[in-house]
Amino acid sequence: MLKITLFLHLLAALFWIGGMLFLVLIIGPFLMTIEPRERSRVYQFVGQKYRRLAWIAIITLLVTGTLNLYYLGIPLSSIGNSTFLSAPYGRTLLIKLILVAIIIISSLIHDFYLGPKARSDRRYSYFARTLGRGNLFIAILIALFAVFLRLGGI
Repeated sequence: MLKITLFLHLLAALFWIGGMLFLVLIIGPFLMTIEPRERSRVYQFVGQKYRRLAWIAIITLLVTGTLNLYYLGIPLSSIGNSTFLSAPYGRTLLIKLILVAIIIISSLIHDFYLGPKARSDRRYSYFARTLGRGNLFIAILIALFAVFLRLGGI
């Protein structure tokens, strides 16, 4: 069962990070080539479509991540255990979980507060774009710490 949950976890992470990379590296530059009114319409369509699927990926990551810990024999209670946290694996897991908490909070702010306000106010558009790029950076850090976890921690 661990292999299945790891696979689903990896698949959800690929979709989520790949989608963010696509938005930042492909859609964003393309939108700069079209007139502002059409740009807004296209970005709203793409953003809303991706947002729905991204939250499915986030929920999948949370569920499969918890299951992965269970199948690896790591109880959630160990995350608060000083002995566990003093080991490289425990430290790395804690850092990854803190980054996950940060990105979930910032994604909620981006998707449900700044994003809707950005449709009518350029100021919010700048903040939404900046937070979105920050989320991409954090997501890449989470992936890096996932690699560290698989190698025993840092």
